[in-house]
Amino acid sequence: MNDATQPRERSFREGSLSERSRSWVVAGMAFCLVIIFLAVWVTYAGAHTYERFEQLPPGASSTIDDTTYRVVALRQTETVTDGEETHPAAAGAIWVVAEVEVTIPRKMETVPCSLLLVSDDRRAWEPQTSFYNRKLPQYCGDYDHPITPKKPWRLEQVFEVPARFKDRIYGLATPDPASSAPTKVLRPA
Repeated sequence: MNDATQPRERSFREGSLSERSRSWVVAGMAFCLVIIFLAVWVTYAGAHTYERFEQLPPGASSTIDDTTYRVVALRQTETVTDGEETHPAAAGAIWVVAEVEVTIPRKMETVPCSLLLVSDDRRAWEPQTSFYNRKLPQYCGDYDHPITPKKPWRLEQVFEVPARFKDRIYGLATPDPASSAPTKVLRPA
């Protein structure tokens, strides 16, 4: 074959792609840009969003899914007694013991009892569940000990908190996963 009859390769600039192919390339690039934008936005939003809290007046109650919560007391201590055992807080920490009243309007199969201890800078702690012989239960009723409707059920939840937050406790939060409203934070009267 001589040079005149041999097919010549065309460069991209010379229009080697058909109009349809160019449209697909542009659509693919636009799709990739959208995916990159969404990835950056989701990462930013995840890193810069935080739980919103609304502190209620002292002694106020909060109702979630027909269950009413009221904080009776928030006590800070260096040690927690569990039956005959004494548990000191870890180094640089304190215990915060929350006494809570829960009231239900009717017999319920399960009563939500996921409360959080919150500080003034939106830090939150979950309760410890390793104590078994306290004077008050650490649960919202069970099959053997059901909560009586319209009668307050007292329970306590124990939180281990860094000691630097002992004067910055905001209260006990009652999260409501079904609502976008700020989480209610309760304080004792």
